[in-house]
Amino acid sequence: MSEIADTIHDFGESTPRVVADLHSTTFEIEYIRDDVAGSYSDRDLDKAYKLIMAHTVTGDDFKSLIGEGRFNAQTLFFEDIIVFFFPSGRYEGVFASFDYDDSFPVNDLVRAVSETRSDR
Repeated sequence: MSEIADTIHDFGESTPRVVADLHSTTFEIEYIRDDVAGSYSDRDLDKAYKLIMAHTVTGDDFKSLIGEGRFNAQTLFFEDIIVFFFPSGRYEGVFASFDYDDSFPVNDLVRAVSETRSDR
């Protein structure tokens, strides 16, 4: 598991649903929670990977509009799931999803991953 994936997996009391290392042409599922494992086929995971990577590629244009500063995370909020993409290199990063409610410590997770990346 990558260092970022380890940080996410070991984060506080929130157990992730899925953690995956995403590379420019492949991905590796590093962790999938038992109750979630049967929900996704290999085809579903491959499709999700391609959608995330396509969004990441187009996100570079958006990042250039923002200007300076480090891009720490992308988040998607659903009714009861939160999804993160933490970039780790050009067209690489770590995907993580968690069960979500208003008490989920979003900022704490982003800070923990940012600190992991700063330690390099």
